[in-house]
Amino acid sequence: MNDVFTIKEFDKKNREKKHIVFICDHASNYMPKTYKKLGLSEDDFKSHISWDIGAKELCIGIAERLDQSCFFSNFSRLLIDPNRCEFSSELIMEDSCGIRVPGNKNLNLKDKKKRLTEYYYPYHKSLGNYVKKKQNIYKEISLVSIHSFTQNYQKQKRGIEIGLLWNRNMKMLLSIQKKLQKKRIFFASNLPYSGFFYNYTLDRHSKDGLLNNISIEIRNDLLCNRKRINKYIELLSEVLREFAYD
Repeated sequence: MNDVFTIKEFDKKNREKKHIVFICDHASNYMPKTYKKLGLSEDDFKSHISWDIGAKELCIGIAERLDQSCFFSNFSRLLIDPNRCEFSSELIMEDSCGIRVPGNKNLNLKDKKKRLTEYYYPYHKSLGNYVKKKQNIYKEISLVSIHSFTQNYQKQKRGIEIGLLWNRNMKMLLSIQKKLQKKRIFFASNLPYSGFFYNYTLDRHSKDGLLNNISIEIRNDLLCNRKRINKYIELLSEVLREFAYD
């Protein structure tokens, strides 16, 4: 493990022609001590504003169950968000879900560049290289990004269990939604966020949809303990199996 990302590989080289790289941009709530928690409380760092609760365990679990690989972050999105364009106003949030982030307010160009150089650029460079490495081994590569979302947002209750975020490539969407319908899972397409706007990592590393890709959002109250996480490991492993094996 390094300060920026971790790779876990469970694939048996050249056993199959297909392979899935699972990605978890918001796997960690870690904040380096030099940033003094950005002026926030410990409870803030345990909440959704800092990371995607349960997403890392789910990502690793599915990759291991399907003999695939995963790539995930080792830093909080409050430091810098790898799932945003470098020029996005949401790259470094001054306010998240109504909570002000003092350490991100009025950030100067030098401090922003430091975070880009130490975290953002290495994360995406390494992920890009890793995807290329897998393309040299397997004939067909798919990218699956794992996220979680809150049940309550802006005084509204979200009922869906799973959101499927997509942009230009719909192959995985069409396959997965058929399987979820058969299992009577309450899911939605491009909710609770739109893949047209919030799929930066997948858009970048799939080369704007050249590779099969999908972002899967799970409501985080459904990932609050090991038993529930295991349920979704089983479910998603089943619906993604066709993209992992010939």
